[in-house]
Amino acid sequence: MLRSIFFPTRNNIVLWITTIYLLMLLYLGKISGLTVLFVYFLETIIIGLFNIVKIYLVVKLGAKEKNNSKYIFKYWIILFFIFHYGFFVGVQSIFGFTLFEIEGSVDIGEPFHLIENYTKLLSFEGIQYALPVIFFNHMSWFVMGFLKEKKYHFFTAHEMLFKPYLRIFIQQFVVIISVALMLLTQQAILVGIILIVLRLFVDLSLEAIKVNSKFLDYLAEKMSDEKTSKEAMKRQLIVFTE
Repeated sequence: MLRSIFFPTRNNIVLWITTIYLLMLLYLGKISGLTVLFVYFLETIIIGLFNIVKIYLVVKLGAKEKNNSKYIFKYWIILFFIFHYGFFVGVQSIFGFTLFEIEGSVDIGEPFHLIENYTKLLSFEGIQYALPVIFFNHMSWFVMGFLKEKKYHFFTAHEMLFKPYLRIFIQQFVVIISVALMLLTQQAILVGIILIVLRLFVDLSLEAIKVNSKFLDYLAEKMSDEKTSKEAMKRQLIVFTE
């Protein structure tokens, strides 16, 4: 079971390449531990952008949304996602910028000045090396996992609305722990390594939860009960971890 989750396979090879690349950048001094932290913080926006595209494809092509095709405003749900996800990102950003200001390694001004502070993060040393690989990571998941497998037939638009939040919750939890470790240890490189490895562990676990996988079957078996059947639990897990 563990081998199927954590060993390199055709399905998770991009995750391993991304991890090795970031660790190499860290070792060569092209990026710092703080750069890694900022990149994972900025990843929230990348996840949201890809989810907008996914919702559009579900509404446009999805078999489960064909019955809604007669409605003129069938794409309203995209605007609704942009609104509530944008609000979430804004609140998260204020909290994150407050933490970065406390940490003190980058000159963050007023936490509510979101555009100004994001501009500072994007111009941070080494961000140009690390951010593109994170974008490539999500692009590969989108092409190979969503488009190739035609998952737009599997989900409804409403299921896609809140899909990113589990991954974002885990991501932000990891970022908060990393900031705390950086404040306590003052070892940015060590914290960067821990953050990269921890993210690999989380992403491999989420990647392993896919249709017909042994790990999905195992989790569904353990989590199902009288109220929720094994098959229903499988579907919930796939929706939450997409």
